[in-house]
Amino acid sequence: MHRGGPYTTGRREVLMAKLDFYFDYSCPWCYLATKTVRELAQEGVAIRYHVWKMPKDATPPPKPEGYMEAATAKLRELRVQLNMPLSSPIQSDTVPALIATKVADDLGRGEAFVEAAFLAHWANKQDISDRNVLVKIAESIGLDATNFQTALEDGAGQAAFEADLQQAQALNIDTIPSYLNEEARLLIHHFEDMPTLEQLRHIAQTK
Repeated sequence: MHRGGPYTTGRREVLMAKLDFYFDYSCPWCYLATKTVRELAQEGVAIRYHVWKMPKDATPPPKPEGYMEAATAKLRELRVQLNMPLSSPIQSDTVPALIATKVADDLGRGEAFVEAAFLAHWANKQDISDRNVLVKIAESIGLDATNFQTALEDGAGQAAFEADLQQAQALNIDTIPSYLNEEARLLIHHFEDMPTLEQLRHIAQTK
């Protein structure tokens, strides 16, 4: 990933652009959003992945009538448009995978782990609450299984997970996917607000 100086792609120049991406594996919109985020990374934007969970004492706002039906139709549309496999996951506890993500990030493979874990959950119906599955995902992206498992057990991943949640609370992030840099932010509360690549590019480059 390019990290310094201007990066030119076609007619575009990305200068020290960066984007913070908040997500949870339980969110299909976050899964679909990873394709656009990866495209930004390929342009030279520095992507920082942050895990997020809805606070247990939070009460999500009620959805309007017909929301779920419309959301399901939109997911099908985007699945085809983005050419991304999407099926109902077999479980909903994503905290172990979020903690594992922070471990992989500390080992220098956070981006690859995010992509692999999303595919395991939404495309391949794997149980990402199962530590053995998480270790296999780590192996699939080139991490040493023993080192990864040891890191999972030492508590640093849990601490990094909690730090992300505290940071999100301080930034008043109450939904996902959310996209931020120092000067701009976009929090997605409705699937119709899912951003285009151009919109995210603008946020990443805002100074």
